[in-house]
Amino acid sequence: MNTKEYILDQFKTYPHLELEDLMKFLYQSTFGCEHLVSDQDTVKKHIQQEFDTQMDSCNSIEYLDGDYVRLHLNYGLSVNTLSTLFILSSQQEKNGIKQLEDKIQILLELISNHTLPFSLEESTKILLKWKEEGYPAIHHSNTFNQMYHPSYRLIHKKYVPFLELFKYIDDKHPSILSIDGRCASGKTTLGILLKQVYDCNVFKMDDFFLQPHQRTKERLESPGENVDHERFEQEVLIPLSKHEDVKFRKFNCSTMSIEPSILIPYKPFNIIEGSYSMHSNLQKYYDFSVFLTLNKEEQIERLKKRNPNMLNNFIQRWIPLEELYFNAFSIQDKCNILIDTSKA
Repeated sequence: MNTKEYILDQFKTYPHLELEDLMKFLYQSTFGCEHLVSDQDTVKKHIQQEFDTQMDSCNSIEYLDGDYVRLHLNYGLSVNTLSTLFILSSQQEKNGIKQLEDKIQILLELISNHTLPFSLEESTKILLKWKEEGYPAIHHSNTFNQMYHPSYRLIHKKYVPFLELFKYIDDKHPSILSIDGRCASGKTTLGILLKQVYDCNVFKMDDFFLQPHQRTKERLESPGENVDHERFEQEVLIPLSKHEDVKFRKFNCSTMSIEPSILIPYKPFNIIEGSYSMHSNLQKYYDFSVFLTLNKEEQIERLKKRNPNMLNNFIQRWIPLEELYFNAFSIQDKCNILIDTSKA
């Protein structure tokens, strides 16, 4: 949708809104969070207070005309998860005044041609005063608060594809979760995000590439065998399944050797991230599994940006090996949830 359509959709959703509510909508669409974010404990306290008093609102996820969405408290995330996503979103880069003023011009045009039922003269005065004041943050009108009981936080739209996963984690509290999927689909990024939200351990399959003596022709021609899943099971998954600390050794691709072991204290929530994490010998350890995918064009574009010198190697070798593994063992079908990150 374009800005005009977003504005009209707001009016259709909230037919009793006032001009200041549309001003707030445009401000949030441009700048995201309109309040200074202090420490997380304060943010959590305020969200908890709203949880305790919230009333039903129209939407769970409300898209704004920009990089943000309004995530209403009725969506079902925990206070901790919502507050963390809100804080992470408040750290996003801000857009400029010009974008806001372009949106305001469209709003005035809709008022001028009587598509919106506001006085053009009065609206122009209000918007000019807003500009003279430097476009401060806007509150919802009393009418809007009374009619619609808004209770939401702004989060960046890049987090939306993962909201169902966050809700599952908040509800079920899994112990070990697998993230498998296509290269460049965002597995590492999701692992980092989950660690930020849940303070969990993240173990990477990339630390368990085959050692030189394991790279036999027979093994490399077998689906899913170009990773040391045997060592990963022994050093990581078996200890985790027993709620024990993990002592494992990373494989260093630069030196083609195994590094000294490191100790990772046990945590109640653990992420296994990377291609081949859903190997048939490993699946029994997981409480939940995620498959990340993306379209071919987006995959190539991301790989090109990541490391253009390695693009051909991925196209000719690594992607075919992954696809062979996915197809041979129906990995996508065996995962509990599929997330397409093409537009994330």
